[in-house]
Amino acid sequence: MKHNNMPEDNLPFQFRDWAYLPPEVVELISKKVKSITDYVRFRAVCSTWHSASLPNPSHLPPQLPWLMLPFEPRPNQTDPDEKDNGIRLLYDLWEGKMRRLYLPETIDMMCCASYHGWLLLVSVKGREVFLLNPLTRDRIQLPSFTSPVKLLGNDSDSPSFDATSYFESYYGCFGKSTMTFSVDITDPNCMITVFIRPYRVIFCRVGDPCWTRVISHRNRYLIDATYYNGQFYFLYGEAMDIIKSNKPEERIVFNFEPELEDVRMHLLDGKSGIYVVALHPDGNVEVYQFQEQPLKLKATSTSDTIVFSGSIIRPHLAICSNDWNSLDGDSIYMEDNGLFNVDESRRAHYSIFSADRDGNTIEHIVRNPGKRQHRWPPEPGLWFQPRFL
Repeated sequence: MKHNNMPEDNLPFQFRDWAYLPPEVVELISKKVKSITDYVRFRAVCSTWHSASLPNPSHLPPQLPWLMLPFEPRPNQTDPDEKDNGIRLLYDLWEGKMRRLYLPETIDMMCCASYHGWLLLVSVKGREVFLLNPLTRDRIQLPSFTSPVKLLGNDSDSPSFDATSYFESYYGCFGKSTMTFSVDITDPNCMITVFIRPYRVIFCRVGDPCWTRVISHRNRYLIDATYYNGQFYFLYGEAMDIIKSNKPEERIVFNFEPELEDVRMHLLDGKSGIYVVALHPDGNVEVYQFQEQPLKLKATSTSDTIVFSGSIIRPHLAICSNDWNSLDGDSIYMEDNGLFNVDESRRAHYSIFSADRDGNTIEHIVRNPGKRQHRWPPEPGLWFQPRFL
């Protein structure tokens, strides 16, 4: 670059192109970035910065969850044939703003569940199933829901039955699924468990040709299910069954105390075990840790815990408030779906709010963050914690 028409060799100083910073300097700068969204922007500046910064940074602190708003096609009266452009809306709680991500992989797919930064995407008829990281656009293919299904405990390598009829009546329930990983997804032994309401629990490993079904041994409505440390947990209204993956014929039954019967509950899996989140009719939220020796539920302190809940048909995501001093513990973040009548037409009311566990203090974070075609019952959003792995 020339200055005052002087020859470049005679410049008193030169402007450096940031793209040509030494790689070790770029890496040092990248480690100063603490927000995952800023880190994504940093790596997108140019190819040099992208290659000099770590693709899987370990210096980033735990990130606040994002809420992915459900995509519901809104008919365009001027152009009825307008196609989905793949743009999805996500509310970034940390920066307090709505983000628009181009995710063409989600076109004609249902975002059914999230876990450890990955989304479970299923085609309408279940012919295609895969995991997607919305930040890196990495994709992991999973067995189709139209593939034959095995039964846990069946020693034969041949599938037990055809999955076409197995999933046929559950096409509309894929959007109410939950998902867990047994270990990190990068581990070849990672078991991916999916619970499809009302009572389908299946699992697979990356590369498996088909899914394997876990039988609950109960002809009752299954509220929630998860996998932790070699065992499947089945949550009912009044009890919980525990089934070992290596001994599926054995079953441990745990009956809840009378005061917890008929209370809305969900399962959380954490580093130290399984938790039960109880949502009482008065708005109070209690968290219990499940202990097997002896078999009981033990109330835990919630002073440093924040629970993120899409709705009663979505899994809960808990984080520790010590990771983010700007948030108060003992609180819950939820979304509110509702309808009100305007000019005899039903219009959607949608907001994200926070509340303390006793329900006395409610603060709306954002109201009607994006235009959405309403449905009844309304589809909930999807909380997920952004990460690179």
